[in-house]
Amino acid sequence: MKTKITIFLVLLLIFSNSAFAAGNELSGKVHPKLSASALVKKSLSLIGKNYPCVDNNMNAFYKEQIQKNNSCVTTNEAILNIKKSSYLKSKTDLAFVEQVRGNCNPGENDQYVVKLQGGPISALEMDVVKNPFLGTFNHNPEESYSFEYDNDVYQGGKEYYVVLFKQKPSEGRMLYRGKIFIDKESLAIGKIEYSRNVENRFGSFDSFFAKKPKGRDIKMTGADYVVKYREFDGKWYFDYSTSNISFVLSNRQDHTYDTYSVKSQIVVTNLVAENFSVDKTNIIKSNDILSDKIKEFNLSSQWDVCNLILLLASSNL
Repeated sequence: MKTKITIFLVLLLIFSNSAFAAGNELSGKVHPKLSASALVKKSLSLIGKNYPCVDNNMNAFYKEQIQKNNSCVTTNEAILNIKKSSYLKSKTDLAFVEQVRGNCNPGENDQYVVKLQGGPISALEMDVVKNPFLGTFNHNPEESYSFEYDNDVYQGGKEYYVVLFKQKPSEGRMLYRGKIFIDKESLAIGKIEYSRNVENRFGSFDSFFAKKPKGRDIKMTGADYVVKYREFDGKWYFDYSTSNISFVLSNRQDHTYDTYSVKSQIVVTNLVAENFSVDKTNIIKSNDILSDKIKEFNLSSQWDVCNLILLLASSNL
């Protein structure tokens, strides 16, 4: 039997669900008198007004799936309790596993086993409103990014300014590109779609992998993310995030290769959870691997409900 080499994939993100139903572009561009970069800075300056200033408890559902050559390798799911910290504090969000199960298992003949490290924690760290804005400081994002307006959109009963952003050529770090949806009424960020600039960057895999197998090359082919927020009682709450990391693992000796896709999703199932209690022994840490916590496969109907909520959230991006 071939010795298996485990690759720990780390999503280092430095940084219901029908709220964003399929939207329509509004005719023309009716923009504020602010420049696109000034609007983004204005939106970031209003975080204390538009987002929760106190800690709150949430329930959530998390799912991760690893595919190899378009075939399922592993699917893991978890029902979570989350302690979401104030948007005015740098305190880290906490996630506790209520239940966990696995749907698929790695093939016994696979030479390499890819595992996702940090899982739910990485998904929460995608909250780019709470964390430093995509690798920059909130007060001065234009140092690293250029901004311009796109067509406004109407989604979920709200109108949004849409701002495109991309990394400036003078910025040498591996940053991001994408678009920001800013609510016209409150100027809150309601959604961000972004991708990390991994393409054609030598060594870009270092930001994603904790271990690299000997004699193998890794080429990153994509790192795409979406994070959404939901308005409730005058505040905007973290509601959903998804990431899709893709790469090619090649063998230098025989010139064979395999393509991998690692996708994770988290959706809030209860925005303000009452009677919230946690067991500290079930806390998820940034170096934990969710599949290591699986004890048995669970078929309760609660999983079906959670998967339906997740499906609705992902289909309304």
